[in-house]
This record gives sequence, structure tokens and C-alpha cells, in this order.
Amino acid sequence: MSEEADLAEDCKTIPENCNTNSALSVDCKDLHENGHSNSGVYDIYPYGDISRPVKVYCDMETMEGGWTAIQKRVDGSVYFGRKWADYKNGFGSPEKNIWIGNDVIHQLTKGRNTYLYVSITHEEKGKLYQIYDQFYVSNETEKYQLFLTGNSTGTLGDKMRKKEGSPGAINGMFFTTIDKDNDNFARNCAIDQPGGWWFNRCGNTFLNGPWATQHWYRPWNPLFISGEYIKETMMLIKRH
Repeated sequence: MSEEADLAEDCKTIPENCNTNSALSVDCKDLHENGHSNSGVYDIYPYGDISRPVKVYCDMETMEGGWTAIQKRVDGSVYFGRKWADYKNGFGSPEKNIWIGNDVIHQLTKGRNTYLYVSITHEEKGKLYQIYDQFYVSNETEKYQLFLTGNSTGTLGDKMRKKEGSPGAINGMFFTTIDKDNDNFARNCAIDQPGGWWFNRCGNTFLNGPWATQHWYRPWNPLFISGEYIKETMMLIKRH
């Protein structure tokens, strides 16, 4: 039995031991530093509370490993055109398709220096990626506002920020879903393009659209103007 499993068992009999236990892995970087070298599904404890585990996919291979997947899609078996509560709490399964939840994303990025790694695997163009030096998402009261700062490098190109004031830039935008319109467009972008996202008007990046169809608009414009031949997307984060 692992140390964390021992703690979970102890938690059942001694509840006061459940909170802020330093032995808990906050994210996949903790797990990697503690000797876990295989990519796969793990429990992490971003709230420091053993009674609140979060099941995630950890990428232990990309760029020295230790990456926590906040978004992962490999097929169309999980529908992403969901309401605010689903995106708040998370949905799907980390093995294949998941949105980890905006509350968890905020918890993992607040007060930390956090990289964002985005990858898109395309049927013809292969796997392309983009890394952002600083990624942060605010809390629900602040509508899960997105912040990207610092350098950005990769083969996709920096389309999440683009030029300041551009209708395609999503940096600084609030999160929008089919039942909460926080974008800058006359209509709700999440209804026009089913899937929650930090829409602007409506933007040049969008990883949560209708899977592998022509109706998935501008997943990473202009490199990918539709998601028809996309085979996988991932959004990974890691503390500096």
C-alpha cells in the first residue's frame, strides 16, 4: 500500500489528520519528483485535503515530465457543449477525455509560477505544441478569467494572445458556456460553437468544439481552421 493510501485509511479513523497533510501530492510534478515516471492516471490533492482527491492524467514524458492535464481529448465520446456547473466541477475521465474543472485549474495555478503546454495532434500535420511561461485562471467570482504572460514558444504559434485588442485574442477573457455568456460577441460564442472556453469574438483558439467535424471552428486559426482531422488535444500545466 502506498503512503497516500495509508493516509487515506488513517483519515477514516482520525478525521483531524485529513487536512493539509504535507505528504500529499498537490500535482503531477510532486508525483514525478517522488519517483513516479510512468504517464497515466493518478490522484492528486490540490486542496491539501486527503478527503478531496482529484483524479488526473499525468504526463511524465513530455519535456522532463511532471505535467498535469487540465484538458485532454482523444475522441468524441464525451460531449463538451456543457453548462457552467460542468465546467466548474469538471467532467469526463482522465484516461481519454476530460476537463479537470475550472475550480481545480484555479486552485492549481493560484500563487504559483505555472507553465501551460498546449498540443494538437492532426491527422496530416502530426503533433504541434505551444508553451506559455505563465498561466493563471482566477476564481468563479471573477468568472475564471484567463491570464497568460511571459514568453511563448512552439510550433503552433502564439494565437491565444495574438495582438493586444485583437478580437481573436483570448488572454484576459472570462470563461463562457452555453448558459453564461461572458464573451465580447453580440451572440453567445458557446452556443454558436458548442463548448465552454475563454471566448472573445469568438477567437482564434478553441479546443473544446464538436469533435472532429467541420462545425468545430478555428481550433487554432489559421493553422487549423476546423477540427475535422484533429486526433488529440491536450492542455498541460506544471509549476516552475
